[in-house]
Amino acid sequence: MELFLPSLIILLLASLFSFFVVPRMGATVLVVVSILALIAAGVHHYSMFSSEYQLSTWQLGLQANAPWVVLGFALLFLLAAMFYMFGGEGTKATIAQAAATPLATLQQASEASVAAMPSAASATNALTAALNRGLNAVAPGAPAAAAAPAAAPANNARRLGGVPLSQI
Repeated sequence: MELFLPSLIILLLASLFSFFVVPRMGATVLVVVSILALIAAGVHHYSMFSSEYQLSTWQLGLQANAPWVVLGFALLFLLAAMFYMFGGEGTKATIAQAAATPLATLQQASEASVAAMPSAASATNALTAALNRGLNAVAPGAPAAAAAPAAAPANNARRLGGVPLSQI
């Protein structure tokens, strides 16, 4: 039981962090933090299991074939590049069409799903409408909102040093 509760608390804190904090971070920050976390996890894993890595021998038989596998992949990519560079226009068009086909299919599927989605205006129901009415009634400054447009020119003139907005 003493191992269950701390892990449950850590899981809860991690989920709260990922729900509230992570969406507000920029993409660059997320990439850097992810890379640092991956490096830290790799270092920690290797420090815990370094003795097992030293005793592992199943891959020793593959060492003799590794150069040939790398050479085979290099030749395969070289041949593919040569066929693409020196092939006719029909070859290039076929390769380009093969590369574009999954993207076009994905775009068509997403357009169809977006067209089938209901509008945002239909997302309210009786419960959300009642909650919105209640929040609008209790909101601070709700009665003053009707008087705000009349006071706006005076406020704007005061903020601009006595110059009305229409004369700028």
